[in-house]
Amino acid sequence: MSRPDAPAPLVLVQALVNTWFGRLAGGGDEGLQTPADLARWCREHGAPVADEAVTATELALALTVREGLRAALARHNDAEQPVDDAALQRLEQVAPELAVHVSFTDGEPELRPRDESPVRRMLASMLAATVPASRDRTWQRLKVCREPRCRAAFYDGSRNGSGVWCSMSACGAAAKQRAFVERRRARNAARRASA
Repeated sequence: MSRPDAPAPLVLVQALVNTWFGRLAGGGDEGLQTPADLARWCREHGAPVADEAVTATELALALTVREGLRAALARHNDAEQPVDDAALQRLEQVAPELAVHVSFTDGEPELRPRDESPVRRMLASMLAATVPASRDRTWQRLKVCREPRCRAAFYDGSRNGSGVWCSMSACGAAAKQRAFVERRRARNAARRASA
């Protein structure tokens, strides 16, 4: 089963979180290793940013926002993994650096980023997008995979919003296989103990 992308503008949150695949696997695949990687990611998602325009400080900020958002999304899932409170606290600390203001230029009130830096504007836009998304219930459907070796962001488009894995055929099947093996081991251990 293929999961749909999150609706705009949450699709950017999903894309940012998914710049690291395999977060808890003792390594993983980091997509934002350098400021140039972040500049490329921004260009791929609609913000014209030159490689040399992104600083190491902005890269660190983007990684802090990413991991804070991953921790926030973990709350949307009945995940077996605990929520990363330290990542949420770091997000709370850096969020004031990503100032937004209310704009009425398009007729409807809208939260818009203040900063001139394209990277900071993009990060601020992502954080601002979470407010209306929480009201229309799309924010709660953006989750991270329950599989501890994955933790990828996915949009739960299921009717009842009960999805817990990014892919049932990959992460879900692996988790169910592990649970089966653990139950069988426990049964066998109980039989040996009673014999």
